[in-house]
Amino acid sequence: MNILAIETATPVCGIALFRQGELVEIREKTLYREHAEKLPLFFEDLREATNLKLGKLDGIAVSIGPGSFTGLRIGLSYAKGLAFSADIPLVPVSTLLAMCFGSKPKLGTIRCLLHSHKDIAYGQDFRVETSAVIPEGKPEVKTVAEHLESLPEGTDILHYGCNEPLSQLSTSALQAKPSALHVGKLACDRYDDLVKRDFYKLEPDYMSVFKLGN
Repeated sequence: MNILAIETATPVCGIALFRQGELVEIREKTLYREHAEKLPLFFEDLREATNLKLGKLDGIAVSIGPGSFTGLRIGLSYAKGLAFSADIPLVPVSTLLAMCFGSKPKLGTIRCLLHSHKDIAYGQDFRVETSAVIPEGKPEVKTVAEHLESLPEGTDILHYGCNEPLSQLSTSALQAKPSALHVGKLACDRYDDLVKRDFYKLEPDYMSVFKLGN
């Protein structure tokens, strides 16, 4: 499977190329409000380094959310442009699933948290099996404290960016890091389940925090 993967749903901005399911090249950096500027530069640098031909790809994988409103729009818009120009499909990948998948947690149930702002986080439970990471329920957006209150017994916590609220609650958790590497690997492994050939109306999974309290 030949996949170009994009991660912009978080402060991490990255792009990775997979050929035959294996990572060939990656350009990635933790940025703040520079994704629109840096992503095209990363792509051009990677394309030059790998002699990339978009038409030879099986698809463009993109981190689809939940995550940063602006980052999600930047990533999906760029991915759509590349896919449309080469007449290839998109492979939207859940940001939380990719985080959990890439962190290789121990077997069992784990709650993956992604910081939004202040003490608010996106969260979802996953069941980790020997050969699969399976979502359980839908993502939710609420305070970190509320996520912990509803945590089933025996469930571990995996997070990105929630250090401060977790420390205030005296709670330890495993560190995760979003990456185009995880997005691409997941897209290669689950291509048939995730691929979207009619992607023109595809929207990011914003899960707007403004819905809280409505």
